[in-house]
Amino acid sequence: MTPVVLVTFAGRQKRMEILTQYIRKAMDDGIIDEWHVWDFTRSVADHEWVTREFGPVRYMGSAAPYQSWGSVAPSQPLRLNATITNDLHIAVVPNDGGDIYFEIVVGGWSNSHSVLRKLPRSQLKSFDRDNAQAIWSKPTPAILSPGAPNQIVLNIDAAGVLSLHVNNVAIGHWAELDLSAGASIMFRGGWGADLELGEVRSRIQRFVGNPNEQIPYWQAYDFYAKRQQTFSNSIFLKCDDDIVYVDLEKLSEFIEFRRTNPKYVVVSANVVNNGVCAYWQQVAGSIPNQVGHFERPPGGFGGSLWQSAERANELHDYFLQTEDKRLPLPAKVIDWNERQSINFIAWLGRDLIHMALPKGDDEHALTVGLPTFLNRPTAIYADFTVSHLSFGPQEKGLDLDRLIDGYDALMRAKLSLDPANRRAPGVEPVPHSTAVAQHAETPR
Repeated sequence: MTPVVLVTFAGRQKRMEILTQYIRKAMDDGIIDEWHVWDFTRSVADHEWVTREFGPVRYMGSAAPYQSWGSVAPSQPLRLNATITNDLHIAVVPNDGGDIYFEIVVGGWSNSHSVLRKLPRSQLKSFDRDNAQAIWSKPTPAILSPGAPNQIVLNIDAAGVLSLHVNNVAIGHWAELDLSAGASIMFRGGWGADLELGEVRSRIQRFVGNPNEQIPYWQAYDFYAKRQQTFSNSIFLKCDDDIVYVDLEKLSEFIEFRRTNPKYVVVSANVVNNGVCAYWQQVAGSIPNQVGHFERPPGGFGGSLWQSAERANELHDYFLQTEDKRLPLPAKVIDWNERQSINFIAWLGRDLIHMALPKGDDEHALTVGLPTFLNRPTAIYADFTVSHLSFGPQEKGLDLDRLIDGYDALMRAKLSLDPANRRAPGVEPVPHSTAVAQHAETPR
């Protein structure tokens, strides 16, 4: 069996809701086995939507804030496996409606001590502990194992007393805490320690990257590269959160082509609103000249389509009006040796050995750096079509609401969904200057 794992860097709700319907259908049909949704959101509203919409959290970067996990109550213990090297943070939030919570730090101070703190709930969103006072502290040398998932058990007895066991060792028993009403539990890492929660079995899993990085995507590649033995037999798909059309009838063929053609580092779908693809689409006569002239982007980077909302509007309108929703290329496969936008690509798990990418431009690394280093080309697969809503420079002037409405209607027709059940429009992300700067550097 070759598992198919889709990776999406999320997530702008209003744009991503269309993609979500396509992917859930592909999973229902058995085409995609797992969907890994990486939370790289830049607005509170989008983060809250991703948290609600996509499965339990599997992984948190060391700087990621607390994430909810479950609850604990008398006779209802919480058990989980946590892969982490140091500084496992557990927030115990009482159900009494008060203003405080309790924080247990397991294996802090280089995995040498553990503490219990009493903090105001406002501190749940902050890492500042300079003035925090411990109400309990204990030396716990090497409490967390770096070589195996750590078994964590939180329990509340009949008297409301909380206790903690780690790897079958009793760590603390706090009679001074009355948690007879139960508590909700949150987790995070910290101080350089990422956290992976091993109990996640959902086919849709949520990954929370470190916030406030201008180009954060290296974190995802690093995660998979460190686990290449786990994923070596997988096929990876990666798509942008604003893919608004997916030809599900051809997705299996795209995956099979990827599986049987290992010479390519990455294989791209035939993407609407992608500079390199648009050039080849027009060479093949799939885009008439009256829609616009789509030149070959210099070195595969940027170009007039990438920069122009007007040209993107025209191309999307033309595609939405086409009968079969396909824009053939001059050949079924286009070998490519220059940069290209990675709006929807596939790679083989066996190539994760080469994919511990440096911080920075993942697109350049995947389509220029690695192909040059490995002397292997990339490719565009003509028979699988997707549509990509926008690049950063296109945002000002793009008719987003109209286009999203058009693609939503197309999706509902393709998937036989009731148009009357369309969700209320999502919340647009808060404008972010670094987001604009990032897109200006890297067409995605």
